[in-house]
Amino acid sequence: MLLERISMIACLLLLLNVVCISSHPQCLDFKPPFTPEANLTFCAQYSKFGCCTTDQDTNIRRQYERLRAQIPASLWLSCGNYAKELLCQRCSPYAAHIYDTEARPLAQPRSFPGLCNSYCRSFYQNCSEIIKYMSAEKNLHAAVSKGVASFCNYIALPDVDYCYPELLTKDILNDRISVQQVNSEGCLCLEKFADKLRNPVFARHSNDGTQRIFIGEQLGVIHIYYPNGTKKIEPFLDVQPKIYTTKSKGDERGFFSIAFHPNFKNNGKFYAYYSTGSSVNTIENNYHGQIEIDHKIRISEFKVLSSNKDKADPLSEKPLIEVEEPFWNHNGGELLFGIDGYLYIFIGDGGNAGDPYGFSQDMSTKLGKVLRIDVDGSHPKKPYGIPPDNPFLNIHEEVYAYGVRNIWRCGMDRGDPNNAGEGRGRIFCGDVGQSKYEEIDVLKKGANYGWNAFEGNSCFKHDLCTEIANVEHPLFVYNHTVGKSITGGHFYRGCSNPNLNGFYIYGDFMNGRLFRLLENKQTGKWENKEINMCESDMCVPPIVNTYPPNIISFGEDEDGEIYMLTTSFPSTAHDGGAVYRFIDPARRGNPANCKSARNPGTSYTSSPIIESPSPSTKTPDLGISHQNFIPVRPETLSSSQSIHLWNGFPFFKVIIQLFRI
Repeated sequence: MLLERISMIACLLLLLNVVCISSHPQCLDFKPPFTPEANLTFCAQYSKFGCCTTDQDTNIRRQYERLRAQIPASLWLSCGNYAKELLCQRCSPYAAHIYDTEARPLAQPRSFPGLCNSYCRSFYQNCSEIIKYMSAEKNLHAAVSKGVASFCNYIALPDVDYCYPELLTKDILNDRISVQQVNSEGCLCLEKFADKLRNPVFARHSNDGTQRIFIGEQLGVIHIYYPNGTKKIEPFLDVQPKIYTTKSKGDERGFFSIAFHPNFKNNGKFYAYYSTGSSVNTIENNYHGQIEIDHKIRISEFKVLSSNKDKADPLSEKPLIEVEEPFWNHNGGELLFGIDGYLYIFIGDGGNAGDPYGFSQDMSTKLGKVLRIDVDGSHPKKPYGIPPDNPFLNIHEEVYAYGVRNIWRCGMDRGDPNNAGEGRGRIFCGDVGQSKYEEIDVLKKGANYGWNAFEGNSCFKHDLCTEIANVEHPLFVYNHTVGKSITGGHFYRGCSNPNLNGFYIYGDFMNGRLFRLLENKQTGKWENKEINMCESDMCVPPIVNTYPPNIISFGEDEDGEIYMLTTSFPSTAHDGGAVYRFIDPARRGNPANCKSARNPGTSYTSSPIIESPSPSTKTPDLGISHQNFIPVRPETLSSSQSIHLWNGFPFFKVIIQLFRI
């Protein structure tokens, strides 16, 4: 109904001779323009912001030189400039519109740019003979043979506002050629990376130069993917028999995370965190006597096979830490190496509402704690070492911080690439709340995050609030009118979406809302803002703007690109889980610099690769190489299964702006 009203307004404004344009820059590969690594030497007019790398610019120059060698000199004298202008439209920030690729995203695009009528007629009258050298398209040649009207009608665009060269003089288009967001400011799109997964809980990279992405399912299977979406046939690891979980909706037990040793490339070691069965029914607690046990969590070391780096050796497992869990929930589940080389382990409070046994404030237990261990060190009684500067060596030597409820996903900042690595090493975590607040904490040595005395910044258990001192309050909280189960995220430090640099992107599991925190450099405060999906005119297939609503986790690849893991039904029996990569439709990094993010590192591969299950096709080939992409159909989930966050209609926005003028 709303769109119908907008269309009606648009038509009324057309009657008033108001020009209406739904405009956004877009390249031939359906992605936004970028700033090349250096000024273009041939299509120089697109050096500031366009769709060509310097290599692509060189390829166009070579095509131009080939044309000059083929076309008679007398004809070239009058038509050479035309040829250059037309070839360079592939570098225009509006190339997708000039070549009308949006109208047929999965079909072969036109071979000739859309020309304005007066320019087209002039070109035809002076240079129609060069068309046969510029394109092999038979239908185009047939139109040329029928005369100027036939040719100009054939190459005319459905939206004449994008025809060349008049689009260069349209203020509404040129004002939008910028490096800032213009459609629902801050909105993003998604690129489906993987699907048909059973509760995907993590996406990690091994930081060994292979570009592999390890995606784990809750029931205990890890798959290897590459950044172009291809997947190994055989799983990296399958430990399903050891995993304690069920098919019930929302069961929090299962396989949680992995962390690769900083020297994984040479020693092949990685670490896993999962739920497994317990051999004991009860344990003795100093304060509460006998406590019934539901299961236990285990942190183990594994190694890859020496004969195949794409396969973990399940027989190499060496358990490091096991913790008995009294309830089925609040198992924590995060595992990561800090820049100090130590392994950080984030363990929940053991479950049930309100931490009934007070484990988070009890230093005799590992429940409700952040642990830090030295996997390369030694200990007389333990299969790991203790960092000498751990803050509670005389109380509980593994504990690094305490007072946490159920930290689920943390992100470690790899540092600002534009500012000498500023922020490198800091760790932000999402700690799931009880009944009122969700919070993001900054990991600090020796910190007490206050649970179960505090929930967020609010007193939860009044008899404890006044007893504990020096509580480390959250960096940010939101209440349960916003969301009810935080999923901690990652810092964006990738190459493909430079406008996102410094964003800590996180979400809410229950309602699928996305947010970002960004530090205000002037005030030092972190500012929160919701991230919405752009409208369909910006998220053009294969880029999408819908996703299954339960945000399980976030992940990161070697290049710092961020992935979101979601499902439409949180159960290990349901294969509706999917993984998405974030796309900023307003601006992208120079593909020449980000090229590694699309190349599978298969130089050593010994096991076969298959294509991703998502539908795919090839990028349109128009004589220059384009950044690869994974085409997928728009989501067809029902409204109860997917989210489409509507953020205003840019077409309508432009109409209003023009109408005010």
